[in-house]
Amino acid sequence: MQLNKLVNLSAIFLGAVILFSSCQKESTAVNYTASEFDELSKSLNLPGELHNYSIEIPTHNNPMFNGSSIDPSQINRANHTATLGRVLFYDELLSRNGTVSCGSCHVQTAGFAHNEALSEGFDGETTVRNSLALGTTAMGLTTSYGSSNFGGAALAGFSWDDSIHSMEEQTQAAIENPAEMGMTMEDMVERVKSIAYYDILFRKAFGEDEINEANVLTAISQFVNAISSNESKFDEGLNENFKVDDDFTNFTVSENLGKTLYNNNCSSCHGSRHDFTVKAVANNGLDQVYVDQGKGAITGNFSDMGVFKVPFLRNIELSGPYMHDGRFSTLEEVVDFYSEGVKSHTNLSFELRGNNGEAKRMNFSDNEKNSLVAYLETLTDEEMIRDEKFATPFGE
Repeated sequence: MQLNKLVNLSAIFLGAVILFSSCQKESTAVNYTASEFDELSKSLNLPGELHNYSIEIPTHNNPMFNGSSIDPSQINRANHTATLGRVLFYDELLSRNGTVSCGSCHVQTAGFAHNEALSEGFDGETTVRNSLALGTTAMGLTTSYGSSNFGGAALAGFSWDDSIHSMEEQTQAAIENPAEMGMTMEDMVERVKSIAYYDILFRKAFGEDEINEANVLTAISQFVNAISSNESKFDEGLNENFKVDDDFTNFTVSENLGKTLYNNNCSSCHGSRHDFTVKAVANNGLDQVYVDQGKGAITGNFSDMGVFKVPFLRNIELSGPYMHDGRFSTLEEVVDFYSEGVKSHTNLSFELRGNNGEAKRMNFSDNEKNSLVAYLETLTDEEMIRDEKFATPFGE
């Protein structure tokens, strides 16, 4: 930031720098007083004028998110809340020993997933499952098979075992998990109360004396739910031609072939438009015998053994390794698995069964496999992974 560079100039120019810096902060701090912005700038790299965290969903995606009329004052308050959520999301002080944050395991350049099979918590202990990507969680819906309901569509879980169905629950679980952040909610709130910049940020978002557990979770959720991915090459093609089964003019021959193969073989679970998943959970035949039973470990139901969340595929190119245990390092390995490696587990999803009831063998050719990978790479949103409003406010 320009201000930080100015402050670091030689002491010879210190008086001029202080005067210039003060004027700059006062003139740019549209949403803060000059004193508030000065205090925030001691620790945070936040803009004086709030980022816009309104969710902008293109017309080819779910219409239930379009066309709502919101009072400008509500938008301003929502942007303050999301800004607070951004700081909380990246603040390592929310962990027991101040070493990890939500952003440690959900990295912007990885599509808010983590490029490790398992993530390391505050004390070096690893998580038991791969970190799920957080991009586009506000659209975390599915048309069937879910355990909650929203506007006629079921809510897909925020956890691999389908036990968590809100971002607030997911955030609290991460904060309290002894293998992740290792804090009690009470201790976390007390620590937040002791940090000067939070006094300002919470007042802007919620009013006076509103630093509490519920508002911490609300703020983080509002930030995470604002992370939307809709500017990929796929979105560009679908915006030009609303029919997802038609060839896209901005796609290569290989990408269009991959799209056709995907729509014919994969979209029955993951969805063809990448706005909803068709199934919330499924057994995809990774193993005959599972060490981690997924949803079954929670419910105890035989039909849930080896059943896991069906994830969104947006930014899938960035978010490897793949599967609940991160066993596959590359998309090529994933495609190979679905082509000829699916196991005939008792609970195998019917979409992956052949006419004989056994695991289907798609037996893609090398050209088809390459085309599928090429298509999946069109789901990458370069804008989202570079957007400053989703990046850490704590600097490098």
